[in-house]
Amino acid sequence: MKGIVMANPAKWNDLVGQQVQIQHHGRTIRTGYVEEVTAAADALWIEAHGIDGRALYEKAQGHTVLPFTEHEGADRGHRG
Repeated sequence: MKGIVMANPAKWNDLVGQQVQIQHHGRTIRTGYVEEVTAAADALWIEAHGIDGRALYEKAQGHTVLPFTEHEGADRGHRG
């Protein structure tokens, strides 16, 4: 996976369709594409990919989200 991770956590309601890193206590625990965000923008779903199922992450549980900015011509993997 190629890309530059932005240093600041993003507004979750702006992330649908974007590739992100999910972090918990400063450690990356998952990367993937945001499928849905709750209306209150306090939780989001990362879409399933390979053996990793669809997963819900909540701000109240201490998760932060860092969006990727892709390099020109970067491989988007399963998103084509």
